[in-house]
Amino acid sequence: RKPPSRFSAMLLLSAGLLGLARPAAKQRLTGLFGASADPVLACPRDGSALFPERAIYGRTRREARVSAGGVRYPVADGEYVDLLASSGRGDGDGITPGRLAEEVREAFATRTQTQMFRTPVLGFLYERGWRQQFRAAGFPGIEKEYDEVSAFFEPVAAKGRGVVVDMSCGSGLMYRRLLAGRIGGSGRTLACDYSEVMLKETRRRALEQGLAPAALELLRCDVAQLPMRDGAVDAMHAGAALHSWPNLEKGLSEIRRVLRPDGGRFFATTFLRGAYPGTTSATPGQSGGGGGSFRFFESEEELRQLLIAAGFPPDGVSVRREGRGCAIVKAVLGGAAAGGGSTAAAAAPRAAVAGVAAAGMVAAAAAPPSTAAAARPPSASAAASPAPLSASGGAAAAEAAGGDGRSGVVGGAGGAGG
Repeated sequence: RKPPSRFSAMLLLSAGLLGLARPAAKQRLTGLFGASADPVLACPRDGSALFPERAIYGRTRREARVSAGGVRYPVADGEYVDLLASSGRGDGDGITPGRLAEEVREAFATRTQTQMFRTPVLGFLYERGWRQQFRAAGFPGIEKEYDEVSAFFEPVAAKGRGVVVDMSCGSGLMYRRLLAGRIGGSGRTLACDYSEVMLKETRRRALEQGLAPAALELLRCDVAQLPMRDGAVDAMHAGAALHSWPNLEKGLSEIRRVLRPDGGRFFATTFLRGAYPGTTSATPGQSGGGGGSFRFFESEEELRQLLIAAGFPPDGVSVRREGRGCAIVKAVLGGAAAGGGSTAAAAAPRAAVAGVAAAGMVAAAAAPPSTAAAARPPSASAAASPAPLSASGGAAAAEAAGGDGRSGVVGGAGGAGG
């Protein structure tokens, strides 16, 4: 019997791909293109696993993330994954009048806190003066902030391991630094924001800086409904963000849920009342005052109690004031105190940091190893530039005094008094 020609073989392969071949052959062909569930991301609706989906139609390539329940979340313009619960589409989904009215009400109620960040003008201005004005409130500046963040994350994310999330990433001011410092490791670095404009600006600036496109993981999401698995994140940063979250209490509970229980770390900066002349706090117990205004917190203790109410251990939460009204928040889950070990104040003068390095090394020895991160499969998306993770102030334990306008620390047993 004459063997099939090349043309016949191609017809058989095409028939299999189109579902015309025997079921067993179709199954084998489908298996070639099978994908594993994402070890970190999850459906924001029901928490089920997410799978990557890629389809090619001629010259058009479409990507999405699909939940185990069949809900599809688009990759918008090939730039970021839209993981808002309202962006998912499943069988029978559609825009109903009730759903549309609900989205309009939400947009109006949060018009200051979230909607203003979706305007192209603010995306353009964010690193051209907007973020710089925070210095007047006591924010240390991005380089000092990065030094302190990277030192605080070091026990769970050094050498590029683990999963690090920059929540409310804005234009990627911190994300670009975190990503550049973790290139070459086995971990993942995710940038998350509600604003499509900010995610696009993050991508634009990252590529302009020379970071490889394959290294970028950008997600559109709601902090009050995080699209992540329980305990999947090693460390999370939220810079100048808490005051702008419409549902702060739910957001903090979600962060507590997704952080690994044995040493997960959360670092945030936000505004205290008095940061600028005329600023007042929002109504107690509400995330935002009339019409969705920003929330300026009454005190360091108010922030500390909010984190404790969200499930963080009292001795793992530390809050300190910088300058007139910048609050720096650190929280650690399980076993390590927020103010000890390598959670050092890298924003303190370099000489002071060096003077207490030995004490910091002793304290750092008590921090638990990152066993969960080692067990996770490596991500194919971590890649690109050789810059090492900064360890400035790395093992110092100088959370207390300093000549940089610091007025004190509120914390549990691990937070140094001030």
